[in-house]
Amino acid sequence: MPRKVSPASKATANTKPITALGLMSGTSKDGVDVVRLLTDGVNVIDHVQHYAHHYPRGLYARLKEVATADIPLSQVLQLERDITEEYVTAIQRSGLLDEAVQVVGCHGQTIRHLPHQGLTWQLGDPNFLAEKLSADLGRPVPVVMDFRRRDLAAGGEGAPLVPLFHQAMLAGKGLAKYPCALLNIGGVANVTLLASASTAAVQATDCGPGMGLLDQWVQHRTGAAYDDNGTLAKAGKVNQRVLARALNELPFFQRPIPRSADRYEFNAVLAWLEKATSHDGAATLAALTVAGIDQSLRGFGATPKGLKALYLAGGGPRNAAVREGLEQAGWKIMLADALGWEPLAVEAACFAWLAVRRLRHLPFSTPATTGCGHPTVGGVVTA
Repeated sequence: MPRKVSPASKATANTKPITALGLMSGTSKDGVDVVRLLTDGVNVIDHVQHYAHHYPRGLYARLKEVATADIPLSQVLQLERDITEEYVTAIQRSGLLDEAVQVVGCHGQTIRHLPHQGLTWQLGDPNFLAEKLSADLGRPVPVVMDFRRRDLAAGGEGAPLVPLFHQAMLAGKGLAKYPCALLNIGGVANVTLLASASTAAVQATDCGPGMGLLDQWVQHRTGAAYDDNGTLAKAGKVNQRVLARALNELPFFQRPIPRSADRYEFNAVLAWLEKATSHDGAATLAALTVAGIDQSLRGFGATPKGLKALYLAGGGPRNAAVREGLEQAGWKIMLADALGWEPLAVEAACFAWLAVRRLRHLPFSTPATTGCGHPTVGGVVTA
């Protein structure tokens, strides 16, 4: 059932709310989420349950290969077509596409993110997607993709792009306690700090590894897809030497915030844990996720005593080792459910919101969220 969200502020003049679909396929590379949103690009008016579509078996291995190795361009092109076909299937199976939908925002599948070189690449063919969806509806459906490169061109990190949406969703419900933060733990973790309900009070950064590194460890050591509820990590002991080495030697943690990360730039830690047991390695990687989040929040000047709530979204909050680690660090955690949001739907909803902002030429990022030289309006529209 739809869940009503009160407007955070008056809508931009001469703009009416429109219905948009958002697609997000994260660095976990296991599938794509679809969310339907009613928004004017400023306020979140209404949203519904999201639909999760899992990629077919074997696609994950191909995505991992293209993200970590140099492979023939023809294979990359075929992979992009296959990914786009999965996006079409996800929308069709979701039942969320109808005559009310006026735009689709699709993040695409990140295969490289190299912000220090000003480079990023998300697979996905907006032309193929627009053609298929337009055929389904019998009219043109604009598709917005390529959300990150304009920010990079303006000197930003290209990520995170969710902070302004986090501000809108928190303010919209009127339930947030300020100052607060919204933490999304996907393959990489990112956090948005809000001193108040004002857009001007938004700061954000990627924090470090989310679940991506731990998932890799678990898949290699046990064959399972992930550490279900943090059971493996909770049974192990943190290797403090490796944890300290990661925080002191990995280039990501030496860069100033705001900063962004590629999922695979933390892989050296896996080699450092080569002799660890499955349990101890999982415990160490969960602790690294927590430490990166804690370091990032404190880097903004936030303290557990001063921050009234740390709202959690993404798949990471399902991991008890991470949840409990944040609590032990003193942070007052709450799930995004407390704000009326399904934690796994937040990022897909963001790209529906950003698609509407693109149509209305509203900025995606600011110097305080990505380090860009000026607010930027990203995204490319394929009508």
